[in-house]
Amino acid sequence: MADYTDLSEANGWIPEPGSNEVLLRDAETSAVEAAARKVTMTSRTVSVPRFASNGVDVVPEHAVIPIKDATLDEVVLTAHKFADRFAISFEDKEDAVVDALNAFKREWLSNFAVTLDNACLGVTGTGGPFESVYRTVGSGNRSTTAGALTYEDLVEVIGEMEGNRKGGLVVIAHPAFKMSLRNLKDADGDRVVTDPFGAGVPTVFGHEVRFSYGAKTNATYSDNPTGNPLLIVANKSGLILGVRSGPESQVSDAPQWATDHIELKMRARRGFVLADSDSARVIELTAGA
Repeated sequence: MADYTDLSEANGWIPEPGSNEVLLRDAETSAVEAAARKVTMTSRTVSVPRFASNGVDVVPEHAVIPIKDATLDEVVLTAHKFADRFAISFEDKEDAVVDALNAFKREWLSNFAVTLDNACLGVTGTGGPFESVYRTVGSGNRSTTAGALTYEDLVEVIGEMEGNRKGGLVVIAHPAFKMSLRNLKDADGDRVVTDPFGAGVPTVFGHEVRFSYGAKTNATYSDNPTGNPLLIVANKSGLILGVRSGPESQVSDAPQWATDHIELKMRARRGFVLADSDSARVIELTAGA
């Protein structure tokens, strides 16, 4: 008589039922994608012209209207490809209870959002695809908190940016600033944020606030930056995002002979530039003395 293993619960075996849900983090969306001025890119590089104002003259009737030379320069967007491939078991693709392809797509898109924001906002070294806001503004337009964010920290940079005639403002902050912003009070004891990040897009001093885990310093671009949290106040027109393609996905048609794997490919091409160093201010959250 053949031996067999008793897999009954009476013999100490407890079945582990499978789940129809894939465990995923909350999907992130890009603050830069949401707030920046978008430029459609039909080639790898695109020049975006900047016009420097020459003033306006009052001219008497019948007088000769003066001629002014238009002062033009440009900023250049260069598209870079963000892309990855994933080897997925053909059997998992066919398994109805685990939507493997959509799980991979969702996770990659979430990581892409953080990576893009970090590359655009917080890279401190030369290893990023773009010149980040952190590097472009320079030390003159960056400040540190030396502890928790204060009302004075925030009102100073927003006041500077409101007076620069460069267009509407957006505040992009790491979620580490949420509690500080909720608790900020002015000199009269009134809260700066009247609806502490409830429904809809929150505002501070009338300017929209976007949160991103990519708003953090890192030597090079990352979907998990480990440096100091950043709060950036920027002119929307000065945050220029080039969109060439994607995000998009492709799936190979047939499984590989040796492994029964199919491949999922995810990609997007983006360019980014901050119009000039005066188009943003950066507050870096640092520890107190």
